Amino acid sequence: MWKFLLSDKIKYLRYASAIVFSLFLHYFFYSAEITKTVDYKLYDMSRFMFEKPIRDENSSNNTVIVNIDDKSLQVLGQWPWSRDINAELIKKINSMNPAAIAINMVFPELDRNRPIIVSPSNQDRNGWDGLSLKQKTHDELFIDAIDKSNSILSVYLHESQNMPSCKESLFQNLRFQYLEGRIEEKISILCNHKALQQNSKRFGFINLDADDDGFVRRVSFFMNYEGVVIPSFSLATMLSLDKDIAIDDSNRLQILTHSIKMNDDMKVLLNFHSTYPTLISAIDVLRGNVNPNILKGKIVLLGLSLVGSNNIYPISENIKKSNIEIQATFIENVLNNELLVQPEVYKKINILLSFLFSSLLLFFLSKRYYLAILGAIFILFIGVVLYTLFFYIQDIYISIGYFLVPSLHYFFLITLIFIYINIEEKNRFHYELQKSYSATVESISLVVSMRDGETGEHIRRTKSYVKALAQYLYDNNFYRDVLNQNFILYLYEAAPLHDIGKIGIPDAILKKEGNLTPDEYKIMQKHPELAKAVIEKAMKFYDKNIFLDMAYNIAYYHHERWDGQGYPLGLKKDNIPLEAQLMALADIYDSLISKRCYKEAYAYDEVEKIIIEGRGAAFNPILVDAFIEIKDEFREIHKRYKDEKI
Repeated sequence: MWKFLLSDKIKYLRYASAIVFSLFLHYFFYSAEITKTVDYKLYDMSRFMFEKPIRDENSSNNTVIVNIDDKSLQVLGQWPWSRDINAELIKKINSMNPAAIAINMVFPELDRNRPIIVSPSNQDRNGWDGLSLKQKTHDELFIDAIDKSNSILSVYLHESQNMPSCKESLFQNLRFQYLEGRIEEKISILCNHKALQQNSKRFGFINLDADDDGFVRRVSFFMNYEGVVIPSFSLATMLSLDKDIAIDDSNRLQILTHSIKMNDDMKVLLNFHSTYPTLISAIDVLRGNVNPNILKGKIVLLGLSLVGSNNIYPISENIKKSNIEIQATFIENVLNNELLVQPEVYKKINILLSFLFSSLLLFFLSKRYYLAILGAIFILFIGVVLYTLFFYIQDIYISIGYFLVPSLHYFFLITLIFIYINIEEKNRFHYELQKSYSATVESISLVVSMRDGETGEHIRRTKSYVKALAQYLYDNNFYRDVLNQNFILYLYEAAPLHDIGKIGIPDAILKKEGNLTPDEYKIMQKHPELAKAVIEKAMKFYDKNIFLDMAYNIAYYHHERWDGQGYPLGLKKDNIPLEAQLMALADIYDSLISKRCYKEAYAYDEVEKIIIEGRGAAFNPILVDAFIEIKDEFREIHKRYKDEKI
């Protein structure tokens, strides 16, 4: 009874250990990089699974990008251009009545090109109308164009401290100051030059921070620089159109009649399947080759999208977008209600759900409910898709990787453990079965041996002889096409059946003390045939049984001789199965070295001499040579299992 209780305690201890292991595993995966990486990939997959296909570039949109592209650079030269060109470009854009103009570039230095002469009354006469002239720099022209168009400027926030401070040049909008402790903080800033920055109250940061795997998926609405809360470039652009912006206690932003849910850190996930902005070359705007209706009422973003510039960001394995394209996507997402949030709380919820699911799998595995496991995995797959989709249509990504990564790892590890346990249990079962089988074989053999005047020690000696001989041959690379460790094991177990046929020989012949008559000898020679018949009946119950095959060969052929003078078939040399050759040498050695009712025991030297003299006649020369090398081991085996009585 106490053994039963002890085994139960061990079982419960295993369950408790597995649960504790699961807790540590889930704690590890909650902050592991692999979980973040997989979760990123799952978000990318869900984006393609659940979102609408990318819309046509010609579909209705809210944004237009005036692009300083290769075509523009070929005409006007490399960037940066003279500020008078920039001023003219902004004037041209503004003349087409856009809803807003936002400049996706930072101008930290003054324009070093020469000033120009501009007439305040008539600029169409090359700066001269007979009136007094006023001299203006290119930067002053640029500032005038920005001021008159109400354009939004850009700044760039940094993590490094090597940027000169320009805090005194920043207009501080205290309206969002209460967000200071909840948003990401940067320690330096790249501003526009002082004259330009001081003349602008409308600006936003153009920072785009990639996730740990290098891809841009999320953006911030606000960032903090030395106590100054700065809106993003895209938000600043939309703020110029809606001064009634509001943020409620649930982090929901109300702007331009749209309600946008934000994370606690004021970040959101972008949807790159949104409406594609219209792209127009800057040189076409300057030349007047653009239909004004394309820009009318649109949010116009001015910037560069040159391949190879440092404002190109990867958004997936094969797709990269420029900063200005991502900013336009941000605006389109807001105006089309397509942004997603990724609340941190769902990471914790999913870790907890993973722990519970892992515990359920552990229970099923411990009970061997394999069909239930398959059902649970199927339900898991369907459930994960539906669970993710349910929240996705509510603009929430639930960080499903924090459920899948730990639960799959735990399932894999626990499965390996249970496979190992099952293998051990099966091995133990086969070991016990083999022991029972061997004991049964040995008991049958002992009954036969005792009828022949032999003892159980004869069985132990002969199977030890053949094992030692076979092991030597294997170790020295003989008969490697036949010999292996399984062969040696089966040989050792089957050897006791070598004389099972004697069970059919009359006692008068088996126990006769004198020499057998020719007729009696003929009867004795039938015992291999009798053994063959017995084992063949057992073999009918098996398609293939290595043990019975070997027992058959040993019992039927172990009286064959190398020179062909043996019985029952007179086989020669390697036509005799190797196991029978080994048994023949071992059986004759033990018969000679042991005392029987019909003879006295021979001395070791005499027996060894007889075996050696039988080289090439009774025995395979290779086996005799092997015997010579290990004859001392044969002696030790004989002494170890010495007969106590006849």
